[in-house]
Amino acid sequence: MQKISVSLREQPFYINRFSGYHPSMATHHLHQDYEIYYLSKGERIYIINGEEYLVKNQHLVFIDKNVIHKTVKKSNQLYERMVINFRECFLSLGEQHIVKQLFENGPYIISIPQNKRELINTIIMRLFEEYQKNLKERDMYLRSLLSQLLIESNRLIEDACPLEKMKVSGQQDNTGKNEIEKIITFINNNFTSDISLGVLSYHFHVNEQYISRLFKKYTGCSFIEYLNAIRINEAKRYLIHTSLKVNQIAGKVGYSNHVHFWRVFKRNTGMSPNQFR
Repeated sequence: MQKISVSLREQPFYINRFSGYHPSMATHHLHQDYEIYYLSKGERIYIINGEEYLVKNQHLVFIDKNVIHKTVKKSNQLYERMVINFRECFLSLGEQHIVKQLFENGPYIISIPQNKRELINTIIMRLFEEYQKNLKERDMYLRSLLSQLLIESNRLIEDACPLEKMKVSGQQDNTGKNEIEKIITFINNNFTSDISLGVLSYHFHVNEQYISRLFKKYTGCSFIEYLNAIRINEAKRYLIHTSLKVNQIAGKVGYSNHVHFWRVFKRNTGMSPNQFR
């Protein structure tokens, strides 16, 4: 069984910077945000839907929402990266066509041309600096900078020669994509309830086997693996930030049987809830 984690962020825009010798990510993960990965120094192996790709200095990676991925170390050399996550609601309707080209038609890995590196780096650094502040109209400014980054990135894809860009996968069959996005949103909003394939089948008027196939096709994992990943991720938050007992946490994240919760937690994290705490 493949170990995955699911990120459920409340904010519609998020940016994170790292510089150092961080090892490989422990698990694959996915989220309902679009992701831009900018490697400004070093090399990493990027795994997207089970396929490995070498990401080098001054590369951009564009990952659609609900695509399973992770990065692993290429060597012990230092690397620096920025990760930007955002949702559709953060942008205006007029910018949606650019998002579609960059993410839904990809994923893409782009080598930034020499004459564009300073510009791209400046936009991303301004995004990071503004995100750290809590100034008036911050979101408006972030939205403006993100729009610039998306426009410049889309131009790079349109102008790049084959050696400067890589489409991670060939022609994609997007049958069921809208359905799986609605199903995943429903799960993310109701994972603390008694949810099952039967519940999803009844709610979305499709059979259970079809839902299972959609999950495997678009997330690389099964429905139960996805559901457990969300619940365990939330349980970790309770274990870190509250003093609730383990059986209370089990109930809060959707498990009626705390023994089953303990087993799932150990299988997903390699340790018991008490050891994690």
